[in-house]
Amino acid sequence: MIRAIRWLRCFWERGTKGYCFRDLWSFDSWLSKTIARGLKEFRQNCCGYPNDIDDWDKWMAVLDEMAECFEEQTRDIDNIADFNSMKAWMSKDKDRKKKLHRGFQLLEKYYYDLWD
Repeated sequence: MIRAIRWLRCFWERGTKGYCFRDLWSFDSWLSKTIARGLKEFRQNCCGYPNDIDDWDKWMAVLDEMAECFEEQTRDIDNIADFNSMKAWMSKDKDRKKKLHRGFQLLEKYYYDLWD
């Protein structure tokens, strides 16, 4: 019963605010997942590209790279089963942050071109 009430609360909050209290527990992961999914859907439906890009294929590659960078932030986070896995995950964390930073650079550069 309580589980159903929490689900309804999340459903209502996401419908009215766009996010819910559970999304805020790991807001960075939620944002990264949301941006990656949005970029993938945008890629499938867009019909133009920015002036500083030469052709359609290059724009598609930029969108793919942005999505991949934001997906990287949350990859493997649910697969940590023990301390050794956690240590291995943390050693990769530096590379993940570099990739996420690249995603932010591309997002900043092309933010105003993400419309259709």
